[in-house]
Amino acid sequence: MNANQNQAWNAIAAEAERLKRTTLLDLFAADPARAEALTFTAPHLVADFSKQRIDAPALAAMAQLATAMDFEGWRERMFAGDIVNTTEGRPAMHWALRASDPPPEIRAAQAKMTAFAQRIRRDVDSVVHLGIGGSDLGPRLIIDALGAHRVRGMTMRFAANIDGADVRDAIEGLDPARTLLIVASKTFTTQETLANAAFVRAWGPAHLAAATAAPDKAVAWGVPRDNVFPFWDWVGGRYSLWSSVSLCCLIALPSGIFHRLLAGAEEMDSHFRTAPFARNLPALSAAIQMWNREALGHGAYALIPYSERLRLLPAYMQQLEMESNGKGVSRDGDKLSRSACGVTWGAAGTNAQHSFFQLLHQGVEEIPVELILNAGAHEGPPSHRAKVFANALAQARALMVGKASSEPHRAFPGDRASTLMAIDALSPEALGALLAFYEHRTFTQAVLAGIDPFDQFGVELGKEMANALLPTLEGGAAPADIDASTAAWLKRLRAQRGNAP
Repeated sequence: MNANQNQAWNAIAAEAERLKRTTLLDLFAADPARAEALTFTAPHLVADFSKQRIDAPALAAMAQLATAMDFEGWRERMFAGDIVNTTEGRPAMHWALRASDPPPEIRAAQAKMTAFAQRIRRDVDSVVHLGIGGSDLGPRLIIDALGAHRVRGMTMRFAANIDGADVRDAIEGLDPARTLLIVASKTFTTQETLANAAFVRAWGPAHLAAATAAPDKAVAWGVPRDNVFPFWDWVGGRYSLWSSVSLCCLIALPSGIFHRLLAGAEEMDSHFRTAPFARNLPALSAAIQMWNREALGHGAYALIPYSERLRLLPAYMQQLEMESNGKGVSRDGDKLSRSACGVTWGAAGTNAQHSFFQLLHQGVEEIPVELILNAGAHEGPPSHRAKVFANALAQARALMVGKASSEPHRAFPGDRASTLMAIDALSPEALGALLAFYEHRTFTQAVLAGIDPFDQFGVELGKEMANALLPTLEGGAAPADIDASTAAWLKRLRAQRGNAP
């Protein structure tokens, strides 16, 4: 860490120490314009940070860190197509997939996807999408979030887990003669995806397609070459929903909907690319997350979308943030002195209020909360719209103001931080902007921490060990260097497998 970075962190520590001695209510009392000053906008999105333990000097200290960590330089390099995935020697150009004027190879792939989607709708009424991680969570979220736009009569099924119940349930009740199987795998070697795909292929779907960066492997597996849709090694799995990985979305959603999603994401790209740090919503949100974690010591945050259509967003964000930034070393391989990522978790409100909000309000540790509203039209009974708004606003206020009581069990400590955000509608454009916002926030956090957010070597070791243990469970000898606990479990589970129905 250089002198400028040390100086920035010293300034952050001083501001944090100052603010620890005040309350959120005191901050509001000291500044009647606080809510307005700490509310920021970007395309389709507004965020109110006034209930966070920050003020102008604290944000200035975080801006000093952004300068010291060369935020603007790394942002420029990413959008220039330079190598920002330094450990793998690749650019990170997922943003190019949603550009209104993309490179020719992207435009050709998008045209091929659109034509295929229009043609295949005449021949199928069911689509089974098989992937895992980014090849599953992104398309699944889009289909769920934009469910109001779904093509009538088109059934969408997903399977990701290697647990066979998942893939068996995915084909339950479908007619193979009217089903398209889509296999989404960047390398076309992913164990879970290929095992599930082999099972479904044996069931006999009439049509096969693949989304992959290894088209020859897909063809060798049996997918007709005309039905193989490419993406590229500069698209990380958790950033791949903008690519052919979302072929199922073009089929299940009417023509034009997916391109509106891309357009909304491009609007957020433009904001992130051009807005200065002090007005850049993804960057400010990243700074506040790092402030909570590293300056105030809050190692987790809860993500609560007050929209049932966005109920998969917490799971999507778990992968995006923790797989991207769950690192312990810098780009140069030096051990980090501070964490680069906290724990992301959550569920949809109002369900979450009847689950873990007890911990958020009365638990020992403070866990900052991010609440997301759909400020546009809602489906279902009109009277429900006001109720969902009232609940979200009430939770943010209750976390801050708390409640005094002579009975300790009924007391709420309050003074707990939250951010309240809203999209202007649950439209394709707003969803695209929201997901691009989170991508850029994740990238900015990585820059502030000095890490590479685009590799994911942490997922590899367990997979390698699983491949080494699998032959034992299928009847082979146990590895010679296995530990006693694993050896005992191999013996136990192998015996159980022999008794399986």
